[in-house]
Amino acid sequence: MDEERIRLMTKLAAYEQNRGQENMAINQFYRRDYVALQMIKAFVCSTIAFGILILLYVLYQMDELTALLYRIDYHSYLVRLVILYAVFTIVFQAIAFAVSTYRYRRAHREQKQFLSRLKKVARLCESEETGGQL
Repeated sequence: MDEERIRLMTKLAAYEQNRGQENMAINQFYRRDYVALQMIKAFVCSTIAFGILILLYVLYQMDELTALLYRIDYHSYLVRLVILYAVFTIVFQAIAFAVSTYRYRRAHREQKQFLSRLKKVARLCESEETGGQL
């Protein structure tokens, strides 16, 4: 029994050092709250990324855009830009939802497994103590 307890305790220690901290932070939230927080972060990041991409495009196409500056239909370009932004953000949000849901479920599953092993170690310690007293 001592070998099994040591093996379990080693697994518990390895978990705590690797994913334990991250999983404990994730499990502080309800799933819905965690996913919502991650999606808000993703929205902010996607908006910044879209802005950077548009800025890079404008800088790359600067000579063509200056030639078209007076002939451009601003309304149609603005509509296309808004549609492009909406599609970009929706795709980014869908990916963020899938990833954060997966991470939460994995963290919850691993935390349950950790607690189960912890209970098993406690039972092994109890059985050794009672077995030693008899």
